Amino acid sequence: MQQLPELLRKRAEKLLFNFCNIAADDSIRPRHLRYRIEGRQINLFEVRRCAHNPQQHQQLPMAQIRYIPELNQWTLHHQNGEHWQLYLNATPTLELGKLLTAIQQDPMGYFWQE
Repeated sequence: MQQLPELLRKRAEKLLFNFCNIAADDSIRPRHLRYRIEGRQINLFEVRRCAHNPQQHQQLPMAQIRYIPELNQWTLHHQNGEHWQLYLNATPTLELGKLLTAIQQDPMGYFWQE
C-alpha cells in the first residue's frame, strides 16, 4: 500500500490534531474525534459511548480524505450506506485544511451525526 510522503503526513497530522482539539473544545457540542492515516487516506471518526452500555464506546465514521499523488490533491468523501462517496460540495484541493473546513461547516449534514 502506498504511503503519504513523510512531510505531507506530518503536515496532515498537525492539521488533524488541531481539528480534533477544536471539536473537543466546542462549548455547545463537544465531540471526541479521532483519525487514522492508512496509506494515502485519512479516516475521521467520532467516538461515542454506547447508549445501552456507557462502559463501551463505538466509532462512527465521519469522513474519508484521500490523497491523489498524480495530482498532488486531496479529495473528500462521505459515507453513503456502506460505501464512501465523493463529496461534491468540496472540489479536490492542494490544501487539506480546506477540506477540514468543509467538514466543520457541513451544510448538507453528511459528516456530523446527531
